[in-house]
Amino acid sequence: MIDHPAIAKTSAVLIGGASTSVSREGERTPTSVLLQQLSVSACATEVTLEWLFEQLHGRSFGIMMLVSGLVAILPGICVVGGFILIALSVQMLMGREVPVLPRFIASRPFAQQRFASVMMRAIPVVKILERIIRPRWKTPLCATKRIVGLVLLLMAGTLFVPVPLSNVLPAVMTVFVALAYLEEDGLLLSLALGACLVSLGIILATVWQTSLNLGFLSR
Repeated sequence: MIDHPAIAKTSAVLIGGASTSVSREGERTPTSVLLQQLSVSACATEVTLEWLFEQLHGRSFGIMMLVSGLVAILPGICVVGGFILIALSVQMLMGREVPVLPRFIASRPFAQQRFASVMMRAIPVVKILERIIRPRWKTPLCATKRIVGLVLLLMAGTLFVPVPLSNVLPAVMTVFVALAYLEEDGLLLSLALGACLVSLGIILATVWQTSLNLGFLSR
């Protein structure tokens, strides 16, 4: 059931195989609508990153940041999100227009049912956040992409810290950065990047304290 007017305008195009980030020329599709379109137009059995990139084009980095951040929140597979985020961040620093991943990663399928489940859980949250996230404080595209890439690289590195639940904070921060980047909200993006640096300091302090405690216990 299509319950959003923008979906009604564009879902037929997406299901037919074409991709777009705007419902008609000059009108920008909200992120929540784009996620719902992806869920509807996904293959019947399997989804690949290569397919996602073809659908998203210029918004590939933002959506992949969002999806990877959501994956990184989940225990057990947060490392997968970390590897993808590192690949994305390096390419953002290089100034690429769309992500490029090794063929064996880009073409590796994962279950459509799981993909749809993640999307359906994310969409209601994104819709709520879109009430306060909107295009404002427009920033230079290339410079913004590189700054976001640098901060993203630092946050992705913390996902490999072997401390229980240490993945949650950087993953949540990544989700907020992705939403601000997607919606071109310069104000929120500035706040989110600042929060990322603060959370990075918290994580490093936690790791340091944990290592001191383990050293004390070993003695």
